Amino acid sequence: MDETLNWDDLRLYLAVARNGGLAGAVPTTQLSAPTLSRRMISLECALGLSLFIRRRDGYGLTGAGKELLDLAEAVEQGILGIERWRSAVDPHPVVKIAAGAWTSIFIAGHLPGLIDVTENLSLEILTGTATAALLRREANIGLRNRKPETPGLAGKRLVRVEFAVYGRKSLIANHSETTGARRFEASPWIAFSPPGPKTPSAVWLDRHLHRSAQIKCSTAQTVIEVALSGFGFCVLPCFIGDAESGLERASGVIAELGHDQWLVSHDDDRHSKPIKLVSRKLAGLIQSHQRLFSGQI
Repeated sequence: MDETLNWDDLRLYLAVARNGGLAGAVPTTQLSAPTLSRRMISLECALGLSLFIRRRDGYGLTGAGKELLDLAEAVEQGILGIERWRSAVDPHPVVKIAAGAWTSIFIAGHLPGLIDVTENLSLEILTGTATAALLRREANIGLRNRKPETPGLAGKRLVRVEFAVYGRKSLIANHSETTGARRFEASPWIAFSPPGPKTPSAVWLDRHLHRSAQIKCSTAQTVIEVALSGFGFCVLPCFIGDAESGLERASGVIAELGHDQWLVSHDDDRHSKPIKLVSRKLAGLIQSHQRLFSGQI
């Protein structure tokens, strides 16, 4: 070995190996592809081994890379065990909630219903982290759009989530065609385009537009702000669009985008007192707004 091996490089290695390359590891690590590439080269130098088969369509693993994957996962489980132990004895535990961008905005607007200043716990909201792995304890609670099928995860169905097209009232009045099929060719549009795989609503919009949206936003809040400016139309979950007084619906509910929302946690973690407390409050908060989520308000 030419350099000192460190766990952080192994953590990044796991992300690259599990996602089949640099691009897939970017959302989970929050590092750029060039930075990840440099760190993987550094790890190979430290080990004195070639770990990857570098292809144009991604990274494969060499024999040594596959062996390291098994060893690194064992190390990861050991570290997670230490973190679980620390959380169990921590007088001020942190509960991590992984949620999509829109749901994170909803949670942020209703924090008093989730955490009390007198409670000895903190919340960490991991936004846009569909990839946050509950099995690896990257998050304690996940809000997802499908029932968990992975062994070791428990899920509770919360509400139905519906979507619609939204815009400012003045914009809707000036574009009466927005209620018909011509809206996709005659109206200005705003698209939500976060890093990583396209969201279902973005895929739906791409399929219907005759040309690319004039404005693309990488954050959900920016989509809302541009829509409030009156620039164009956007696709929003009803619990966001209907709650925003400056916006109005410009379509009916988009049936093919509707889905159930599930609260998901690790089979073991869900029995932890702080996680159980936050899960109960979170489920209660969302279910108390069931009509808003399902587009009935």
